[in-house]
Amino acid sequence: MSELSAPKSYPLKALVERFALEYSHAEADPLITAPCALAPGRSGGIAFAEHDSQAEDVRISQAEAIVVTRSLAEAAGLSRAALVVSPRPRLTFARIAGLFERVSTVAGIHPSAIIDGSANIAADVSIGAHAVVEAAVSIGAGTVIAAGAVIGAGATVGEQGRIGANACLLSACVLGDRVSVEPGAVIGARGFGLVPGPEGMEAVPQLGRVRIGDDVEIGANSTIDRGALDDTIIHDRVKIDNQVHIAHNCVIGAHTVIAGCTGIAGSCVIGQRCLIGGGVGIGDHVLIADDVIITAASQVPKHINSPGVYSSTFRAMPARSWRKRLALFRALDRIEGRLRRIEDKN
Repeated sequence: MSELSAPKSYPLKALVERFALEYSHAEADPLITAPCALAPGRSGGIAFAEHDSQAEDVRISQAEAIVVTRSLAEAAGLSRAALVVSPRPRLTFARIAGLFERVSTVAGIHPSAIIDGSANIAADVSIGAHAVVEAAVSIGAGTVIAAGAVIGAGATVGEQGRIGANACLLSACVLGDRVSVEPGAVIGARGFGLVPGPEGMEAVPQLGRVRIGDDVEIGANSTIDRGALDDTIIHDRVKIDNQVHIAHNCVIGAHTVIAGCTGIAGSCVIGQRCLIGGGVGIGDHVLIADDVIITAASQVPKHINSPGVYSSTFRAMPARSWRKRLALFRALDRIEGRLRRIEDKN
C-alpha cells in the first residue's frame, strides 16, 4: 500500500560477492552509498570505466570504488578509489545501480481502492489509492499496483510486477512475471481497425487480447492495442521506451528493444534481439528478421529479411542545401529519361 526506500548503502565486499567481481584489497571494505559518475566522482560513490583511455580519469576520480576491466586496472595503476574488475563494467554497474533504484513495498490495499469481490489477489500484493481492480482479475505475489491504475475485467498480472500510476491494463490482457508498466501506459485498448462502408468508415470489432511475457518493460504513456482476432504478443524481455505505439496483432520477438516515439502499424512481426531507434515508423504487415538494427527516424514500409543495420531519411542540413537536393530529387525522372535517350543513341 505504501513504498519505502530501499537500503541506500552496501559494503563493497558484499557487492563484489553478489556480482562475481574480482577485488584484491582484502583489508578495505568501504561502504557504497550511491552510484556516481567517474568524473569527478564522490565519497561513497561507485562508478565505472571500460576504456583504457580513461586510465587517468580512474586515477584522479573521487569515487569510493570503480568497476573496470582488467586491462584498465593495470593501466590505471595506483588509484585513490578501490578498483573492482569485471569483464563488462557497464553491465555490472547497471546491475549495481539497480539496487539503489529499487523500493520495497508494504503489502496491502489502500482504503480508497475499488476491488471487485471476484478478483484473485495474492496476499502480499500492494494496491495504491484510487486504483480499480475489476471482476475476475488475477494478480500474482509481490506485485505493486500504483495509485489510480486500472486493471480490467479478466486480466492477469504475474508475480513481482509493477503497474505504474494511472496505467490501464484493459480486459483479458495477460502479463507474465516481473513486468514493469510505467505511469500512463495503456495496454489492451481497441485497435484502429476500420473498413469502408456506404456511409463512411466503420469500426472492425477488436476481439483479441494482449499477451506479454516475462521481464518486459513498457515505458510511460506507451500504448499496445489488443488484437482484432489473434492476440497482440510481446515476448520475454522486450524493452519498450516511452511514447511507443504498437498496433493490433503485432508480434514482438524476445529481447527486442524499441526506443521512444516509435510507431508500429498493425500486424507487424518483429524478430528477436532487434534494436529499433527512436521515432521509427513501421508500416502495416511488415516482417522484420531477427537481429535487425533500425536507426532513428527511419521509415520501414517493406519487409526486412536479413540481419543488419538499416537506415532511411536524410540527416539535417542547412535549409538552402536541402532545397537544392530536393530540386534534384524532383528532377530524377527527367534526368533518368535523358540518360536513357543518350544510352539508346550509343
